Amino acid sequence: MLKKLSLAILPLAALIVAAAPMIASAHVVVSPEKVGVGEFTTYNVAVPVEKDVPTVGLRLEIPGGLNYVQPNVKSGWKIAVKESGTGEEATVTEINWTGGNIPSGQREQFLFAAQSPKEATSLNWKAYQTYADGTVVSWDQKPTGKEGDGSKPYSITEVVNDLASDTATPKNDGTSNDDSNDVNGIVALSLSVVALLVSIGSLLFLKKK
Repeated sequence: MLKKLSLAILPLAALIVAAAPMIASAHVVVSPEKVGVGEFTTYNVAVPVEKDVPTVGLRLEIPGGLNYVQPNVKSGWKIAVKESGTGEEATVTEINWTGGNIPSGQREQFLFAAQSPKEATSLNWKAYQTYADGTVVSWDQKPTGKEGDGSKPYSITEVVNDLASDTATPKNDGTSNDDSNDVNGIVALSLSVVALLVSIGSLLFLKKK
């Protein structure tokens, strides 16, 4: 009986291992995580749908210091850009995508180009996701570095002076949107469970013989 139970649990444990990266990345994320100072970059906003109703809108606040912000055309979506100031002094402060539809259980990507600030800094991407039932999920809390704590963290892009050097020696100050530590912990725990179940199954098999 125990042998059958342990063998039945093995596939479930394997599914936990496979799903770990998905669990850790189930929030609005802007990439890349690092850019060079003054660099022209295409940013990617990944939006997953976590509710049972579709996502129909996304509002992204643009951090100060970005220049030449220009969203890519998005089929099926209306794009509105909010600016502060006028003429050559105008700067983009928000991008709004509305009128589209991301079904429940799926995800979509929104693109825009911009020139990063000319000094090293952190870009905090506060995003507001609107669902078809009128609910707005605010991804505007400072990241805690811990998954499953109920927070809605904003995504972060680090602007660095020497991108090649910085990426060669990455650092973790606890405020980045890199969830690799959490993922590694989940995977390690899941693998431990699998190893334990395999050991139990082997002992039962040998005992039966």
